[in-house]
Amino acid sequence: MTVHIAPEAVLILVIGCIVGLIAFNYPTQTQTTSAPPQGDLVGSISVAVGVITVLALLLSMEPGGQAAQGQVPRPESTSTESHSP
Repeated sequence: MTVHIAPEAVLILVIGCIVGLIAFNYPTQTQTTSAPPQGDLVGSISVAVGVITVLALLLSMEPGGQAAQGQVPRPESTSTESHSP
């Protein structure tokens, strides 16, 4: 089975992962111990998810790609007339 992923979605995912990696590699210098500071895994995942969410909302990515194509499904028109005798 082949799953086609929109290139915009892949780009958003890659940007989020890169920002999360940067947040993990450059932790804040709040530790006073002599050991080098370690990255915060939960914080970097939160940053990555936040970036992905914001970019998806700004670029209006919707499931099915309807926003990118500009097509909105319309319901069939039905008649409201009564045909009873």
